[in-house]
Amino acid sequence: MSSVLLGLVAALSWGVNDFLARFPSRAVGPLPTVLVVTFAGLLILTVWLLLSGDSIRISWPQLWLPAASGIFFTLSTLSLFAALALGPLSLVTPIAGSYPALAMIFAVAQGARPSMLQWFAIAAVMAGVAIVSRSGGDYEHSGHILPGKLKTIVALALCASLGSAVAQTSGQAAVVELGEIPAVWLARIFGLVTVGAIYLMQRPRGELPVRWLPLLGLMGGLDIAAFAATLAAGNLPDPAFATVVSSAFSAVTVILARAILKEPISPIQLLGMILIFGGVAGLAGL
Repeated sequence: MSSVLLGLVAALSWGVNDFLARFPSRAVGPLPTVLVVTFAGLLILTVWLLLSGDSIRISWPQLWLPAASGIFFTLSTLSLFAALALGPLSLVTPIAGSYPALAMIFAVAQGARPSMLQWFAIAAVMAGVAIVSRSGGDYEHSGHILPGKLKTIVALALCASLGSAVAQTSGQAAVVELGEIPAVWLARIFGLVTVGAIYLMQRPRGELPVRWLPLLGLMGGLDIAAFAATLAAGNLPDPAFATVVSSAFSAVTVILARAILKEPISPIQLLGMILIFGGVAGLAGL
């Protein structure tokens, strides 16, 4: 299986997951939602490990890699779900999906040398993010965003992008050192500890109605499938391609939002999305 194909699996899984996340995030809050989704993903992965008979061999010097991946992925998801609780999918997810440009910058810092096309693609992604962010004013005027919340929504979406870039970069390095399943399992443990600690410190703590548990369990499965797919590319040539292609999740989410929720998309916002998606395709070499 190629890195690009793994990225497509992740894009479809995360695209559906983030569309579904809009509903519990608004109904019960982003923090309880992320807590249960993270726990469900860890539970599914643990059962898989027990059934497969795979063993976890912890290499202490490299433990910081899955730790960084799990912590930043959880913070990224929390930021994304918090943004989705406040703003429309078609504004939040294109910005959150810009993380390949950041991941490519991290790769440059580690010695990678992007082509001229890839530099242009990075510039296109950044320009697209700026355009989509500026177009958010249309949502304020139409009442889709509460007055004064636009800057908060954009900031949360950008935090989600940064967290994803760090999580996937460190996670793919962890796969090389520890193996695919151990890296994902350990990352999820660190993620659960992180969101659990934040939840326990919250006053008052958000309640989670039982009626949401089946949906959150499904989201946990989609989340772990996407995360495992991107990290599995760490053992393949050009693992950064999986990171880049996985960001197409935002296109999946926007299509679902437009088709099902009838979210409006202005011409200038569409231009920004085209720049982001086109830049992502350029980074992947597609």
